[in-house]
Amino acid sequence: MVSGTINIHFVIKSKNFKLVKMTKEKKLAEKFSKAAAENSGRVHIVPNKDGWAVKKEGAKRATVVKTTREGAVRAASSMNSAERVIIHKKDGTIQSNTSKK
Repeated sequence: MVSGTINIHFVIKSKNFKLVKMTKEKKLAEKFSKAAAENSGRVHIVPNKDGWAVKKEGAKRATVVKTTREGAVRAASSMNSAERVIIHKKDGTIQSNTSKK
């Protein structure tokens, strides 16, 4: 009986871990949705499996993907809706945050 109780306890902990992880993912998705609804005008240059992606803040999909970061920066700068261009490093951290104005 004791070993069965330990196994049940382990399963409960495992489910709690999954619940916490899903809650964090849900909060992040809500944050992106809110940013998209506010139309912040920020465009991010982020690493992508095919090169560098240009993504409007809050968007799920990239507007365009370029093979080089420089090409992605040019594409983002030419977007009329982009008020700020935020360039990320390969590790995902922000390298620079510039205003188009």
